Amino acid sequence: MSSIQIINSVRRRIKKYLKIIKVRFLSWIINIVDFIFPFIKVDHEFKHTESIVKTVSKCAYIVNPLETLEEVSSFIFEEKTGVYMRFGDGDVFLALGKDELYQQSRQDIKEEMIEALELKGSSVLKTSMIHSNAYGKTDEMFEGNHLVDDDFAFDILKSTFQYYVGYRIYSHIALHYTATYYPMKANLFLKLLKQKTVLFIGNETTPTNKKDLLFGNVPHIKTPTRNSYDRINEIENEALLELSKLTSFGVVVVAMGCSGRILMKRIYKRNYNVFLFDFGSLLDGICGNDTRLWLKEISSNYEFLDGL
Repeated sequence: MSSIQIINSVRRRIKKYLKIIKVRFLSWIINIVDFIFPFIKVDHEFKHTESIVKTVSKCAYIVNPLETLEEVSSFIFEEKTGVYMRFGDGDVFLALGKDELYQQSRQDIKEEMIEALELKGSSVLKTSMIHSNAYGKTDEMFEGNHLVDDDFAFDILKSTFQYYVGYRIYSHIALHYTATYYPMKANLFLKLLKQKTVLFIGNETTPTNKKDLLFGNVPHIKTPTRNSYDRINEIENEALLELSKLTSFGVVVVAMGCSGRILMKRIYKRNYNVFLFDFGSLLDGICGNDTRLWLKEISSNYEFLDGL
């Protein structure tokens, strides 16, 4: 090695070490400032998180509703155990320790909702409320009809992205969308669902005739319309009693709001030979309660229920 090469090598090493010293010194200064001024630490953490999410969000996308429902159908048809969980903004609020429309926040709810979001595995189909221009939509969607604006979607992703790393983000409105725009596909799915359902856990106001139409003459564990987490231990015990009678595969349909995700998490961890399906607010429309704009759009045309 020539003297010039040796000098250049030494220069590069010096620059490298000076850069390391600079980074460590700045890090030390930031840690000191954060320790003395906690409000500055919060700002630093926010900017760091924001930077990470912006990077992650560039490659984030949501599986379209039809593909999502096809995957759910495959699990049920092939009698594979698993869970389809419809996480929405209310679930995110509860995971952050905030109230949502039908459930008051509590520390134990917060902890269990985080546990539900943390579920992982090839048999866990987790959804998110991020259908948007940025992360994926269909032509039929518009704001108020399954589509949210990009800022809202980014906020949801920012609060939950760590729970989806390495996993697909499924559509939370798979059945809702299909029933609206592809009623024959929804009809086929509902017939399969009815054939395999062994238990319905849902709103106490659900009429028996509607329950029987959708799921057959199966047991109905009734849940409160509000603050159903307050009775979740009782509801779980009733469910476990019914599941202990199973001798073969079956589907458990859950429709009890945000607390339903927590109940599904509990049951899933017990490894019963079931697929847990989160039905969602389409049930409101079928029962005559148009609680969403998209339900009003299809309220006069429920052909997806034909022949059930």
